[in-house]
Amino acid sequence: MSVFSTELIDFNLTATDKKDAISKLAAMVVKAGRGIDAAQITADVLARDAMGTPQVDGVAIPHARSAGVTQSSVAIARTNGVLFDESEGPAEILFMILVPNDAGDEHIQILSGLARRLMDPDFTAALRTTNDAATLVQLLESGNE
Repeated sequence: MSVFSTELIDFNLTATDKKDAISKLAAMVVKAGRGIDAAQITADVLARDAMGTPQVDGVAIPHARSAGVTQSSVAIARTNGVLFDESEGPAEILFMILVPNDAGDEHIQILSGLARRLMDPDFTAALRTTNDAATLVQLLESGNE
């Protein structure tokens, strides 16, 4: 099963700060049946975020292993601009990568795949303009072959 799903995409996420954004994405993962504890997911992502969150050109990628996750997933949101790293400025796009505790380094593999894709200007343009969740999932899955 893919880590991407139309149920894990929010094109209009409004968040007051990174904790609020992470909490809302965690709730989306639980609602989609891919997690069991949004509070645990939020705590685990914030703990990992304390070591730094990768961010490039307005795209932040918070990630973590979490006991609150039952299935590896990537929650995606376009935001009103959420500050993860002061030096990078606000992030307009979030990819929150989550894997169960026993998933080893799967989240790092997903992260490196996304990081490579973010170097492609056509890909990043599509991230910013696509408004159909199924189209976005197809675009994301096409890079994981």
